[in-house]
Amino acid sequence: MDRRRYDDPEDRDRPPEDLTAWMAAGMRRVEALAWRRWNFTLPEATQWRKSGVLDALLAAQWQAAGVRPDTVRGWVDAKIGAGEAIRWHEFGYNLETAREHAQRGEGPDDVFQQRYQTQQFGPMTRAAARLSGGSQMAQDVHRFMQSGASHELLRGYIDERWLNDEALAWAKEGIAAADARLWQTIGLTATEAGELNKAGQKPATVIRDWWRANIPFDEVADWIGAGLTVQEAVDQRASGVTVEQAAALRALRRGGAL
Repeated sequence: MDRRRYDDPEDRDRPPEDLTAWMAAGMRRVEALAWRRWNFTLPEATQWRKSGVLDALLAAQWQAAGVRPDTVRGWVDAKIGAGEAIRWHEFGYNLETAREHAQRGEGPDDVFQQRYQTQQFGPMTRAAARLSGGSQMAQDVHRFMQSGASHELLRGYIDERWLNDEALAWAKEGIAAADARLWQTIGLTATEAGELNKAGQKPATVIRDWWRANIPFDEVADWIGAGLTVQEAVDQRASGVTVEQAAALRALRRGGAL
């Protein structure tokens, strides 16, 4: 039987289909046309209707989910609709597995996300536990994941074996472990470095620029912490502003007074 859709816009010269057999099977013309538009043959449509699926669009959705007329009842009994079944099918879950999760109130997207996190973070968590010889590092890794830090950042901190509260503060600013160590060399806090990081500045570049401006290395953090750029710091020093004054301004900013 011709499986092209009825009234196909690319086949305008094709004469109207003979729907006699469809109507003899107990369908109205509009129903027969609907089944034909979704590329179902009469035997296929009959099977779906016998299974309780009377709507052609719904049958097409079930079919997209990999469900057949003889298996659709299992999904319906599990209270899983066609739309949700498509998602389960896309993620590679069969009826048995989908039903188990559905009974626990878990949807396909929830389960997929859990599986993704396990695949991404599980190996790192196990590796961390091996490195630490116990569960402490695994717990620290879990805290990192809970903070929202990306797994790319997490890998760097695991490599550094640096997963304490201090490291977590840097990770929350979106700063890689190696960069955090450089920012610390300058004397910046995680928050101060975070502001520079958001502006797209890298520690190596910042160190170079301040060095070229002949600002003493041990003064750099106070001038940056005070909110000044390299040129602003140069101008302030030339006008008689001292690093002690910059440090005081930095303390005010850190305390939230400014």
